[in-house]
Amino acid sequence: MDDLKDNVQVRIYKDIKGTSFPVVVRNGCLPCCLYLNAYLNGNHNSPLSIEKSRASKKFTSFYTRKKYAYELKFLYCFFEEKGIDLVERVASGTFLSTEEIDNYIRACKFYLDTEDNNKDSTVFSLSDKRIRDAIHATSNSQPEVSAHTFYQRLNRLKAYIEFLYVCHHYDKAETVQQIRIDNQFNKFKLYISTTISSSRKDNTVVKDAFESAIPSDKFFELLHVIQERSPNNPFKSSKLRNQIIAQMLIDTGARVGAVLKLKVSDLVDDWGNPRFRLTRTPNDPTDTRRLPAANKTKALSVSISCDLMKLIKLYIETVRNSTPNAHDHDFVFISEKGRTIGKPMSYNAINKVIKTFGKAIGIALHPHLLRHKWNEIFEDKAREKGVSADKIEDLRKYAMGWVEDSKMASVYNEFQLAVTVAEISSENQSQSVPNLRGDQCPPLK
Repeated sequence: MDDLKDNVQVRIYKDIKGTSFPVVVRNGCLPCCLYLNAYLNGNHNSPLSIEKSRASKKFTSFYTRKKYAYELKFLYCFFEEKGIDLVERVASGTFLSTEEIDNYIRACKFYLDTEDNNKDSTVFSLSDKRIRDAIHATSNSQPEVSAHTFYQRLNRLKAYIEFLYVCHHYDKAETVQQIRIDNQFNKFKLYISTTISSSRKDNTVVKDAFESAIPSDKFFELLHVIQERSPNNPFKSSKLRNQIIAQMLIDTGARVGAVLKLKVSDLVDDWGNPRFRLTRTPNDPTDTRRLPAANKTKALSVSISCDLMKLIKLYIETVRNSTPNAHDHDFVFISEKGRTIGKPMSYNAINKVIKTFGKAIGIALHPHLLRHKWNEIFEDKAREKGVSADKIEDLRKYAMGWVEDSKMASVYNEFQLAVTVAEISSENQSQSVPNLRGDQCPPLK
């Protein structure tokens, strides 16, 4: 399956209007399956769907379709490896057997296909202890995906088969053959729906709630390393730009997409309250990047320090204004060398900047960890000021750009909740555990 995965890739293209869209291709450029890509870039609403949220009535966003593309790549590679043509199966009304569905379900739990693809390999005796040990080691080292990824992969198969059914059989006149096909389709949908509904939607990976997003000592080290003049700064060039980007992610908790999307015109140079506007403009015609910048959160104003605003202005007036091609667009952060000099920075470029800073302090660092760390610091500062828990949650939702009914606050708050519970438990235990030294225990309050 590895060879097949290498030949099947997700590519991003732009249409004549400059709108990006993903395509699952094979051998470099040809769509691997016309039906699969029609489903990917079409409207995902189905006449069979009963519940439709407000969001589902809209055309699916680019980044959602990009996520779907990788799920469909996994699905396509799995069934191709098994010699199963899903389009032909659905067109003929055969669909999938329970055994074939079960095999897919098992594969969905892992990053890689768990089947041995080398059919011509030498057959070894399983009585050989080394072989048994190797099998045991492999089965236990195979990395499992999160429950959310598992859930999404199953949903993608269900939705794609439904799409193929609609293409070939939906709303056809009742005949003996059509009734048989409908029954087969309903059996498939019932079987996989039962599995989906019984799977947990939360992460299967056990995360230590006491573990800070970034340990305090490493965080203070990071604050020093990102400085342009720091002797430990790992970069030889673009130091001012990289410092500003890291500082902005640390100070505001903004997403990478928001930083990439930032334009000179979004900056509000108010020295009483310097800030930038975090906008939502999908399919921005001025964004020529293969992966356009996107802001997933609500539009809002984000306050920054006077010092950070000074650095941004310095960067724009010196580095940006003197770089070729930078005047062709309004985006703040640009590539400073190579073929893309002067063009807007890419997601990969920012991720590489943060990863390099992480290596300099000896930790695996990515931009979203800085968002988590911002939330920890925000919680601490808000508590110091005596802000109530409810008010903290409201402020956090505003700062993060979440909608009112968002549950994300509880995700970012796990660390503080664990610490609070531990403090209460510790107090209770100190009062209930016998005093082994024979000293007089303090009275219970």
